[in-house]
Amino acid sequence: MGTGLADAGPHPNLANAADGKRLHRLETDPVTAPVVQRIFAEYLGGRGILAIAEVLTRDDVPSPSAYDPARNRHRPGVAWSKGAIRVILSNPRYTGRQVWNKQRKDEILIDVDDIALRHETRMRWNDRDQ
Repeated sequence: MGTGLADAGPHPNLANAADGKRLHRLETDPVTAPVVQRIFAEYLGGRGILAIAEVLTRDDVPSPSAYDPARNRHRPGVAWSKGAIRVILSNPRYTGRQVWNKQRKDEILIDVDDIALRHETRMRWNDRDQ
């Protein structure tokens, strides 16, 4: 709920692009984003998880399993659950805690004077401000 994957064009790696792979990016879902915002607003306003679930069910707001039954065949989709509210409130995408590309791979020559020794791969942390 709240976001979905959208096409972001061809893959920058030519081998992956030749295989037909494409880049993806997160895009706000205009139908479910207001529901996620409402959940956070009510929680910050002092409502508990059970109370939020009851209000959303009473107001006939479709739960995640009712909104997308193909992805949630194992759930009935009748009402909002405390678990669904809890997952939304702790989702790193919604809380601003999800970070991509924390590290990168650097290929470093083992010996600059003897390139026949090849290179090794080292993981390096990216700067936080990038």
